[in-house]
Amino acid sequence: MSRLPSSCQTWSARKVRVLNAIPRVLVVDDNPGAAEALATYLSLEGVEARTANGCSEALRCVRDWVPDVVVLDIMMPGRDGFETAQALRSYLPTPNLGIVAFTSLDDDHVREKGDGRHNFDGYCRKGTAPVALLALMQNLWR
Repeated sequence: MSRLPSSCQTWSARKVRVLNAIPRVLVVDDNPGAAEALATYLSLEGVEARTANGCSEALRCVRDWVPDVVVLDIMMPGRDGFETAQALRSYLPTPNLGIVAFTSLDDDHVREKGDGRHNFDGYCRKGTAPVALLALMQNLWR
């Protein structure tokens, strides 16, 4: 699919319809500092962002607060990003949820291991400028 600058890629044709006045993004990462830093950046850019430190916390969060996009780390202890994506897709069975893999793993590895079952809508390599990740999300919700 289309490539965005700095190792961010759109992987699906899904277009996320933002259901609230402000786009909502859930950042799921086992590194709380990294998750908070990204959520803070997104908040400064006009996005309502929250964090979760793994699959269980993400599932608890979406019970009462449904995001438009989930930015999801892959390499997490317990349930990794592949299992978390699958759990989120099962728990929120809506075509309106965008999920972006945000990881240090290369895109070929994520595609191969994901085997199409996890339906990531995009990929962005960690270390990429957050403005590129935001551009990828904006591409999903337009």
